[in-house]
Amino acid sequence: MAVPETHLRQIARWCEQHVPEHARHQVRFEHTVRGSAVTILEVRAPWREDFGPDWTRRPVAQLRYDGSHWRLYWPDRNTRWHLIDDIPAQTSPGPLLSEMDVPGRAFFG
Repeated sequence: MAVPETHLRQIARWCEQHVPEHARHQVRFEHTVRGSAVTILEVRAPWREDFGPDWTRRPVAQLRYDGSHWRLYWPDRNTRWHLIDDIPAQTSPGPLLSEMDVPGRAFFG
C-alpha cells in the first residue's frame, strides 16, 4: 500500500522542525519508509572519538498506514514494534506526530 506523498511531506516537515536550528549539529530526526510503515529515527552526532565519525540512529516511533488510517507504534529494547492502543487511528499522521510530544509518553530518551 503506497503512502500518500502529502502524508510523507507532513512527516518530513515534522522531522525537520522538531529540533531547533541551534541544536541540529547535535541531534535531528529523520524518517525511513518501508512499504506502508514510516519509522521516525532520532539521529545523534558522534559523542566519542573511539566510536568513529558516524552519527547514531535510534528508532523512536513507527507510523503504519493501512490505506485509510494511520496507527502509532513504539519500539521495545529489541526494536520490536508495539501498537499504542490508547491512541486512536487517524486519517493523517499529524495527530499521531503530535501525540509523540505529549508529556509522559516516552518516545525520546
